[in-house]
Amino acid sequence: MTSPAPILSRRRFTALAGATSITAMVPWFAAVASNRPGPCPIQTPLDHVADILLEQTPETATYSGVPGALGGGPLARRMDDYSPAGEESWRAALGEAGIAIEAIRCSGDRLSEVRLAVAAAIIENGTRSAAIGYGRPNPFWYSGHEPYILNQISGPVITTPNIMAAQQALSSPIDVDAWIEKLDGFGPGFAGVLEKSRADQALGCVPPRVLLEKTLPVLEAFLAGPPEDHPLLTALRDRSAAAGLDARTRIAAEQRALAALEKRARPAFAKLRARVRELLPHGREEAGIWAQPDGEALYLANIRSIADSTETPAEIHRTGLEQVKLVTSRIDARLRQLGYSRGTLRQRLGALGADPGQRFPDTPEGRRQVIDYLRGLVAAMEKRQAEFLPPAMIPSQRLEIRAVPEATQESAPGGYYDGPSLDGSRPGMYWINLRDMAGIHRYALPTLTYHEGVPGHHTQGATMLALSQAPLLLRIASFNAYQEGWALYAERLAAELGAYAGDPAGDVGRLSDDLFRCVRLVVDTGLHQLRWTRERAIAYMQEHSGSPTSEVVAEVERYMAWPGQALGYKLGQLRLLAMRDAMRTRLGRRFSLRQFHQLTLGYGAMPLDQLEAIVLPRRAR
Repeated sequence: MTSPAPILSRRRFTALAGATSITAMVPWFAAVASNRPGPCPIQTPLDHVADILLEQTPETATYSGVPGALGGGPLARRMDDYSPAGEESWRAALGEAGIAIEAIRCSGDRLSEVRLAVAAAIIENGTRSAAIGYGRPNPFWYSGHEPYILNQISGPVITTPNIMAAQQALSSPIDVDAWIEKLDGFGPGFAGVLEKSRADQALGCVPPRVLLEKTLPVLEAFLAGPPEDHPLLTALRDRSAAAGLDARTRIAAEQRALAALEKRARPAFAKLRARVRELLPHGREEAGIWAQPDGEALYLANIRSIADSTETPAEIHRTGLEQVKLVTSRIDARLRQLGYSRGTLRQRLGALGADPGQRFPDTPEGRRQVIDYLRGLVAAMEKRQAEFLPPAMIPSQRLEIRAVPEATQESAPGGYYDGPSLDGSRPGMYWINLRDMAGIHRYALPTLTYHEGVPGHHTQGATMLALSQAPLLLRIASFNAYQEGWALYAERLAAELGAYAGDPAGDVGRLSDDLFRCVRLVVDTGLHQLRWTRERAIAYMQEHSGSPTSEVVAEVERYMAWPGQALGYKLGQLRLLAMRDAMRTRLGRRFSLRQFHQLTLGYGAMPLDQLEAIVLPRRAR
């Protein structure tokens, strides 16, 4: 049994947020605290907390598919409020949520006690850096406290259009009406983003110049081309047709959307472009968050929140160096078995990648071949789920595989996953980046697929969403080290299940990806604590991985925009492996992979300390 995670107290939050009365700003505290039907009443008050927070962040609601965002609901009709006033309201709501959760009492009900502790940890993660006014903390998103409201990989210029293109419902006329209303609201919505950008600059926070340079093409892409060919209009047209809406409704909707795009959305993005150009001469040359006001404090907060570690950056850096050495030796041995014994690691991996059997044509047909290959890998692993999951936990939600849209592929990761909606109407989506076909190798795709799909993110995410009785707050929260640690653990699990028995090159791909996550420990701490330059980080990653230069550059710039996020993968995997080893030692022949996975996945995402208390109860340690 684990005790509840530390909860942000009224005194501490008030000190961080200032002298304004938090209770007066968010008057629902008393209602939540007193709503206690039954012996251990957590569901109703925690769901009420979630409702209030989702009112503050409607795009999280839309992404997750919560009731208020479905059926053309009010949460589907507007952006998050990124203005300074909106930011203050969001942070105040997070703080008051911590106070409300602190007031809920629960004893004698183990499951509810665990869930209450997880809920407290969610809010703690969202308020740990409350004293740092620039950027935006978000415990429902995997990147923690993002310091730069305008950047090349996330934030409103990326997230808002992407959610509208891929996640927001377009299956009925009222859904379409909500979608167009949101698009029409880009004018005031992005005016708030501009206001926030200026306020952050006044606090001394200006993004690195290179990130601003990489943000400009994203804005240019939104402004480029005929309006009828715009990615948002294409998404509206294709998805409403796929939903079976009648032609008259679709034609009328497209005309309204064209007007909203040209009169509201594109002028808003033109102002954002002007703002980025205005910032460029002031952009910092320093790559790390340490150069921003209170940057070291923000980094430590993100290490605790999204890397889920109490280690210092120096300790994490040393772990990374040790792991790089260990995994490099394993790759070297495997490459020698394949006959690649001469040259540097990069040269030998390059020689393997140059094998025609490892390449796909740089053509539309070649891109279709990649998608088909990935679908085959997913289907094969889905057939084996009963080997590592109890039958009741095998996900029913389907997984779709799509190419990253061309408008955002330049700075997007090589692959990533979006979970299914809470109501199951939208499938999980595994996105593959096909921007650089020369950098896509067949031997690397199995591991990426096991990470993003089955048994990785899709298995974990779909299992969590199937916990229909869990409070909504827990079903939409993000615990980066747990989730990314599980996905990296899943890569190794696939190997342990024999997925590479007849594919030694694929096992090199697995080890290469593992090495890449080890390198992240070194590079992320190097950038943000040891004050490495961007160029030094790129050079280190090029020397110690076989990834193409385009991927290395995009990755380093991703770490610059998301301090600490990249640490969660390897740190989370190491913790999970340690728990499994300890459980195996304790149970001996009674140990079962399915039992370990049932305990690991069965409560949903959570802090790793709390998971360890479930997997390894104190009385049994």
